[in-house]
Amino acid sequence: MSQKYQGLWPAMLTPLNSKGQPALGETEKLVELFVKQKLDGIYLLGSTGQGPLLSVADRQTITECAVKTAAGRIPVMVHVGANSTEDSVTMARHASQVGADSISSVGPIYYRPSADGVFEHYRQIGAAGELPFFVYHLSIVNTLSLSGREYVDRLLGIPNVAGMKFTERDLYQFGLICAYAGDRMRLFSGADELLCQSAMTGAHGAIGTFYNVWGPTCQKARKAFVDGSVAAGSRFMTGFQLALDEILSSGSTWSFLRAAMRVKYQIEIGPCKSPLGVTDRPWDDAVVERLLAAVDNLV
Repeated sequence: MSQKYQGLWPAMLTPLNSKGQPALGETEKLVELFVKQKLDGIYLLGSTGQGPLLSVADRQTITECAVKTAAGRIPVMVHVGANSTEDSVTMARHASQVGADSISSVGPIYYRPSADGVFEHYRQIGAAGELPFFVYHLSIVNTLSLSGREYVDRLLGIPNVAGMKFTERDLYQFGLICAYAGDRMRLFSGADELLCQSAMTGAHGAIGTFYNVWGPTCQKARKAFVDGSVAAGSRFMTGFQLALDEILSSGSTWSFLRAAMRVKYQIEIGPCKSPLGVTDRPWDDAVVERLLAAVDNLV
């Protein structure tokens, strides 16, 4: 498992057609792109993949398509988080049945249970099959306030738990979790803007939105940093953070991603599910091309 769960994984965008239905042809193209780029894995149907906005049936259809297209050439981790534990368990079982490599889930999204309630939610998902389970700590829905040691102790009590995707900017907490977990769990950073910094705190890998666009570039930069080139990592992160700041501060991140994937890879990811992207403004192709080149030229 230590060799499988590491490196750089795009939180895969979910291509949709004009009616908001899965665009399976474009999904296949996206998976093939990541295989060709030799990225380390795919994180399917998370926040970037709009999983919580899609029906269980659509999520299962997309999972089947992605896993079949990957055909064992790249590992696929399926996010099964949902409002109800029952739906999460259903999707966890389905992911196992169709041949996914692992599953992941955020905590309860809408209702806010106690810590015991959150870990019971995780327990039922982990126990739904035999796949490795990666808890998804997402800052915008996280309701837990635990010390690093207690967090790790409780995580290790979850059936089939294999690690965590940690998406927030508190690298002190993440570093403590990495330290207390040791070699018992595989830890992924979910904050693109801290790609190299999280590696220094102990992350085994990174899962993020903008690796759809800059996968090979970010993979090369992270590897150089992990291999000891602090100067290269610092130089890359400065430029990468400036590009991300321009995109994120625009208020039109989703339309950027759509334009960037079309311009760079000729893949049409389509519209977002409302309420995502409803106020986004279109991007000029020349601006998109400038940002694409700015990051790619950093390595």
